[in-house]
Amino acid sequence: MTSDTATYEYAFIGMGCANSLLLLELHRAGLLHKGQIVVYEPSLKEQNDRTFCFWLEPKVMQETGLDGLVTHSWSHVKCTNEQIQQLEDKRYYYIRSETLYSRAKEILAQYEATWIPQQLERPRKNLARYVFDSRPPRFEKSTTQKAVLSQSFYGWIVHTEKPVFDPHVFTMMDFAFPQNGHTQFLYILPFDQQTALIEPTRFGSEIMTESQAEQYIVKYLIELQTPYEIKEKEQGCIPMASSAPLDENLPSNWYRTGAAGGQLKPSTGYSFVRSLTDAQQMADSLSLKREKLARRNRIGRFDYYDRLLLQILSRTPHRGKAIFERLFAKNHAVRVLDFLDEKTRPLEEFKLMSSLPIGWFVSAALRDLLWTLRSKAKQISPALLVVLLCLCVQSIGQISWVWPILLIGFFIVGLPHGALDHLHILPDLTRQQLLKYVVWYLILGMSVLAFWFVSPILALFFFLIYSVWHFGQADLQIWRCNRAIWHPFLWGSYYLMFLLATHKNEVGILLTQMHVGFSLQWSHEALTFISKWPFWCIMGIIPLTILKSWRVAEAILILVLLSQVPLLESFATFFIFQHSVNGWKHLVTELPYDSKSLWLHALPFTLGSIVLFAGYFHFIEAKNWGIVFVFLSALSFPHVFFMNRFYKK
Repeated sequence: MTSDTATYEYAFIGMGCANSLLLLELHRAGLLHKGQIVVYEPSLKEQNDRTFCFWLEPKVMQETGLDGLVTHSWSHVKCTNEQIQQLEDKRYYYIRSETLYSRAKEILAQYEATWIPQQLERPRKNLARYVFDSRPPRFEKSTTQKAVLSQSFYGWIVHTEKPVFDPHVFTMMDFAFPQNGHTQFLYILPFDQQTALIEPTRFGSEIMTESQAEQYIVKYLIELQTPYEIKEKEQGCIPMASSAPLDENLPSNWYRTGAAGGQLKPSTGYSFVRSLTDAQQMADSLSLKREKLARRNRIGRFDYYDRLLLQILSRTPHRGKAIFERLFAKNHAVRVLDFLDEKTRPLEEFKLMSSLPIGWFVSAALRDLLWTLRSKAKQISPALLVVLLCLCVQSIGQISWVWPILLIGFFIVGLPHGALDHLHILPDLTRQQLLKYVVWYLILGMSVLAFWFVSPILALFFFLIYSVWHFGQADLQIWRCNRAIWHPFLWGSYYLMFLLATHKNEVGILLTQMHVGFSLQWSHEALTFISKWPFWCIMGIIPLTILKSWRVAEAILILVLLSQVPLLESFATFFIFQHSVNGWKHLVTELPYDSKSLWLHALPFTLGSIVLFAGYFHFIEAKNWGIVFVFLSALSFPHVFFMNRFYKK
């Protein structure tokens, strides 16, 4: 049985710390079976590539079986000053990665797991019943509110001739060396009186270099006045991001673990205990045979504290020294560790925060509030703003004021968003390829026009079907709630039917102008009932429940307001400021161009569309909007065809 054809119970993408801990928990819970595990990991995990340090109660270590993996532990801590404090009911533990990996590999061998020494190229839903993905996360770009920093470190494990270390006491943060505009400190783990890990660490956007770190280590060792020998070296860089990892819209049976699953403490870089708790939660869910696995709960106020701290470190990195020194100097270390573990209560947190430079955090909180308000305002759909404007000018009898806004929007984003298909279709913009693309575009468009000429009714249904699909696909793609193949049909059908049903009289006129004549054998009462917006609000419960996005609720509100506006204005508002804007956002995200470059690339085809429109209006009556929609159907079908290929990628 090969990995390509086997059906597995569990798949592990990456076999680092988080997935190794999860494997141990599944084994401890008796949830593993022979031949039902597959691992995708390019590294054989035979070397010590990192170390894991954390604080925990000894009884928890015994219960989880992790005590057998511990290389060393400490009962006392020194932070920022010479005062040594006992960890009370906790200990600080040190586990070498090779020890954890070796235990995980023993379990995998016991259950005859399939190990594939390569990275998984693309997600496959049928890979296993449960897939645990620990690939490194991607974070949002650093903004005014969301800082993305790094915890960079480089250390030596040294052996000294003289006994200069206390093996019972580790140094968490020693700021007794120049900050040089950063937040940086020495992290020291003594293993015995003559052996210790000495590791300069930096919080900030600038990574600490090897040469910088070695200067700090050598200076510290010189002060100890003892010869030494370097036994090992280690280095690393941990992301410190106040935002959650980016959602990659993975299948429902995939679970991101470790840093990618949000288990990395942004303000400290610690993740071991958080990943362990997360693993225990998932194992408990599997023991209870729950289809959806429970995860470690995120506590919003601690995310907020982390966000404020990272803002301060990002804007004024030199202030980190004062913040951490005060935190440990004015509070017992155990209380601080509980706070970092997110196990404190609001009153305890208030006492801890009151020991810090409060003015810095108040300023950060005000900036955070202003940024939040501004970002929320930016999230309001342009369609909502435009339809409110339409209603305002309609109420004072000046509806003609709306059309200049709609026309400007049509030529700035409505037409250009559909004139960029060549950028994602053509591998390179050669003249020959561009000519071939234009010919195919015209062939597809002319085929639709011919369809209208042969059978207007069938052409209408064809137009509605691909419009429904395209409108739904564009919205759900940017909203990140396109989870099933039928979801675009669901949303697009609802959106278009709401729009058309609440303007049934105007739709009837358009159908006549399009030379489409058919009648529905429904009662007048039934037609009147389904043409009212309350009916469609009730029906909106269906897409709202299935898609689970607040954007759906916002769109339903927009549709309710559009039902009070004439059909042409309402459709133009939807097409330009809902559909086209969402389509443009997705293109900006996925293509290597900014908005200005995209608009310039679209300009030749935009101008071509304007010429075609002008020609059409020259030969037909300007008020025959039915024929205009026929022309739009021919113009839009190639766009729908090419965009569908783009979205599938």
